[in-house]
Amino acid sequence: MQGYENMTLFVDGKRAFPAILSAITAAKKSLLINMFIWRDDAIGNRVAEVVLSAADRGVKVCLSIDRYGLVLEKAEEAGRSFFHKETTLVEKIKISALMLLYPQNHRGRKKDEQTALYKRILLHPNITLETDVFKADHSKFYVIDGETLFLGGVNIEDKENGRDLSGREYGDYMVKIDGREAVDAFFRKLKTGEDTAQGYAFGVNTKPPNHRLFEMEERYLSLIREAERELYITMAYFSPLPQFLRAIADACARGVKVSLLMPDMANFQNDTNRKAARRLMKKTKGAIELYFSPRMLHTKLVMSEKTISFGSTNITKKAFHQLSELNLFLENRDCPLREALLANETALRREAKRISSYKDIRYRRLLAALEGFLV
Repeated sequence: MQGYENMTLFVDGKRAFPAILSAITAAKKSLLINMFIWRDDAIGNRVAEVVLSAADRGVKVCLSIDRYGLVLEKAEEAGRSFFHKETTLVEKIKISALMLLYPQNHRGRKKDEQTALYKRILLHPNITLETDVFKADHSKFYVIDGETLFLGGVNIEDKENGRDLSGREYGDYMVKIDGREAVDAFFRKLKTGEDTAQGYAFGVNTKPPNHRLFEMEERYLSLIREAERELYITMAYFSPLPQFLRAIADACARGVKVSLLMPDMANFQNDTNRKAARRLMKKTKGAIELYFSPRMLHTKLVMSEKTISFGSTNITKKAFHQLSELNLFLENRDCPLREALLANETALRREAKRISSYKDIRYRRLLAALEGFLV
């Protein structure tokens, strides 16, 4: 179990946030938060409060929140972003378009304004902010004192900490990895692309100054192609990419038990999800086990009997070729996280609806085609 003894798995934000808040509260020297979505809501303000407290006691804080996420922050839920207060004309057009396409996502909208907490963070001498750079960075991670790393798919927002404003429960994974060696291996991977972690690996799409490393598509495909007995896929956003439909169908044909779980109603690209699910069911002649969950599963998990991967990477063109992404890859043999993952995945499938035929899957073709250009 080399490399796993310092890992702690969290199966949703409700469990992850207390650990994250505790780690920030205990920070002594440095704090780095790289985040895609950071909303001005209850958990967004709570995280901001402990970050400010850390800075007040002398911790050097770096916050990087990609401007790419602004449009989604303002097109969903109450429409309030913690850091992105001003919008350009182009951004306003994109926000309006998403609100028109997905009216179910925005409820109880409130005026987005500069709060006192935001202003204190903005002016604090121990806090470095990077909020106006459009990096197309979809990854989510925290590094505390160079010794503790949190990574996964959980954004800083209330819906990840329980339910969205429509009442749907959210599902996602985060992991805490303790140890300076793990953190050093993580930064080495981001900076050079070199894998030095023992027993596990970081899968990344990234665009540092000196190199461009987009490896997540091939890593996912390799995981699927190497499966011999079982393959669990839980995916928030799944596009009908031919290479993935073919790889999954080939796995079914060689006798692999394939189980795919998706949200029954995704907040975005739901019709694309259903299009991919329908094509997979038809292509495999119903051999795949397909489930639609009542939860908004924000999860990105691919797991075989050999390898486990989870993090920020969806199965979409944009995730593979445009966005910076971050996943953790674990050797499944003797991995102590496996049982917790499998138990959670089994429970999620138990409450989900099993789809028996591709004919039962309906989607709006025009909207799926439009989403195809976006994702």
